[in-house]
Amino acid sequence: MFHTIQKGSLEYLTADALEGAIHCFSTRYGGVSEGQFSTLNLGTSRGDSLENVVKNYRILGAAVGFTPEEVVHTWQEHTDIILRVGKSDCGKGLFRNQPDVCDGLITNEPGVALVCFAADCTPILFYDPVQRVVAAIHAGWRGTASGIVLKALVTMMSLYGADPYTMRAAIGPAIGKCCFETDGDVADAFHELMDPAVDERIERRGDKYHIDLKSINRLWLLRSGLDPSRIDVHPDCTKCRPDRYWSHRGMGGERGGMAAVIVLTEDAL
Repeated sequence: MFHTIQKGSLEYLTADALEGAIHCFSTRYGGVSEGQFSTLNLGTSRGDSLENVVKNYRILGAAVGFTPEEVVHTWQEHTDIILRVGKSDCGKGLFRNQPDVCDGLITNEPGVALVCFAADCTPILFYDPVQRVVAAIHAGWRGTASGIVLKALVTMMSLYGADPYTMRAAIGPAIGKCCFETDGDVADAFHELMDPAVDERIERRGDKYHIDLKSINRLWLLRSGLDPSRIDVHPDCTKCRPDRYWSHRGMGGERGGMAAVIVLTEDAL
């Protein structure tokens, strides 16, 4: 289950599945940015001033439990690349360059705030409280079709001994099946890369297709061995709620960026 946390004008989301790890999914509310970035823009590549972006991280971090100096950003290019990071990487993407393309970050080091971005694509956070490992994953339609969440889990198992049985995951707000309309080539890509179970998550409407990205990512998690009771999925469609979220499909390039953040604590249970 997800919860909406409000502290003054700041609003963010947390998930029961990730209890024990510092985490959040941001909304548009509670920052200092103005205009098309109003107000909690966390993206450094949108055109907002870096000063405002850093202030927004400081506001959010003070409420959630991390500092801007601890963050590590993804450099998202709709790949299935997962990058292992640690404290030596803190600040990449915000205070210094993130040189490595990646759509996922993993770590087993406390005090490293993993950050991925979304404005319709699916943000997914992982937490294994037993092996003490966390991950932040950006799953666009390409990453969803190719199973980036499965690759993230396999990487955590290989590097850290993570166990699907004890792993927990939360899928944040993203574009819904109601609004993710595509041509046949995208639907074909899902059919080629996944088994027939994906069929019920793709609906043909005339000459277009509507695809349920959150449901397909949940399917990947279940196929990976996660307990359904340890997976939370937020119901909101980002395009349907421009008052609360930025949407690339709804707003194009004139928008800010939301973030999903997760941090392993020293005393995580």
